[in-house]
Amino acid sequence: MADKIRVVIADDEAAYRSALQKTLTLMPECEVLGVAKDGQEALDLCLADPPDVLLTDINMPRMNGIELTRAVLKKEKLVQVVILTIKEDDDTVYDAFRAGALGYLLKTSTPQDVVEAIRLAERGEAKITPRIATKVLEDFRRVQEDDDTDDSELYVLSDRESEILDLVAQGLRNKEIASKLSIAEKTVKNHVSNILKALQVNSRTEAAMKAVKSRLVEKS
Repeated sequence: MADKIRVVIADDEAAYRSALQKTLTLMPECEVLGVAKDGQEALDLCLADPPDVLLTDINMPRMNGIELTRAVLKKEKLVQVVILTIKEDDDTVYDAFRAGALGYLLKTSTPQDVVEAIRLAERGEAKITPRIATKVLEDFRRVQEDDDTDDSELYVLSDRESEILDLVAQGLRNKEIASKLSIAEKTVKNHVSNILKALQVNSRTEAAMKAVKSRLVEKS
C-alpha cells in the first residue's frame, strides 16, 4: 500500500472532533497523527511531527484556525491546510486563503466531502464548498470588472507555466492538466509550485484569482 496520508485534526468541539477522528480512522489511506482541542495544541503537534494535511476549525481558543494556518506554514510549508468551519462570511474566507489554506469546507459537508478534501489536499489540489466557491468567484469578478489596471508585466512566467495557470484558473486538477498536456502529474505539481512563488500567493485559488485580475489569463 502507498504511504498513508498523515492528518492532524484541530477542533474545539469534542463531539465533532471525535466524529472526525472516527471517520478518518476508518479510511485505510489516512493516518491520524494527533487530535487537538485548540490552535496552540495543534501547532505543537504540527511542528513536532508535520502532517501531510491539517484539518482545522476556525473558532478555537488560544489560537484560531487562521492564525494556526499562518504559524504552521511559516515553519512547515509542505503542510496542506483544509479549513472545516461554520463560518462563511467574506472576511473569514479571504483571510483563510490569504493565510495559505488550500481547501475550505463548511461543517454541513458530508464525511465523504471531508475525506475527498484530504485526498485532494495531499496532492496539492483544492476542494471548496460550492457555496463558498461561488461567493469567491462572484466577489473576484466584481473586483476585476472595477479594476482596469494591467499589472501583468509584474509576473514573469514561462509559456508552459502560463498554459498551466490558465488551466488552473479553469478549475482543472493536476491529474486533468497532466492528461490534457500529455505530461507527468509530478511535472504539473512542480510547475504549479513555481507559479505560486512567481505570483507570491499561497494557494491555487488565490493564484487563479490573481491571474485573471492581472490579465495573465482570459476571464471566462
